Amino acid sequence: MAGQRPVRASGHRIADLAGSARPSRVCGGAHRMLLLALSLALTAAGSPSRPDAGPPPRVEELPPGAPGSPEAIAPRPPPIRRVSVDPRRLAPELRALAEEASRSGARLLVELGASWCEPCRALDAAFARESNRAVLAGWWLVEVDVDALPPGPVLGRPTHTVPALVRLDRSGRPAAWLQGAALPIDSAVRLDEALRAFLLP
Repeated sequence: MAGQRPVRASGHRIADLAGSARPSRVCGGAHRMLLLALSLALTAAGSPSRPDAGPPPRVEELPPGAPGSPEAIAPRPPPIRRVSVDPRRLAPELRALAEEASRSGARLLVELGASWCEPCRALDAAFARESNRAVLAGWWLVEVDVDALPPGPVLGRPTHTVPALVRLDRSGRPAAWLQGAALPIDSAVRLDEALRAFLLP
């Protein structure tokens, strides 16, 4: 049976074949590791850093008055529009301004005051109060410094005290005066009430 040598040779061939199969198993493992790493990389790249954050809200979706909304960003205009005139030509300029205001559906309110007038500051604060916006709607305020006026009567009458408010008609002539004790500048509540009674029809 010496002819069995090929069997041993075939045994060597089987061993060789088995040995040659090892690199393929190693390559298969490396391939699976590469696929796993690629899968993890794609998962990490596709997931947001804060999965619960969601997209930021758009400005138009915010409720009115909320921080960042157009109403909160845009400043509101003052409660009353302030205009100026040349005190040396007070009467004719007030008539021209009254006609302009009338075309806009507004009327003129003249405040006679001075830089040294402490009560004038209380009146100025009343014109800036947001709670008076409805009362002051439709009025233009003309602030006149009495120290810059020429000598003589002011709007047809002498001014004995400041501040004084003069309500003009639509032609620019004085229609009513509010001054002295009728202007309770020591109380913001009573001053606002006096303005309301003086300006509202």
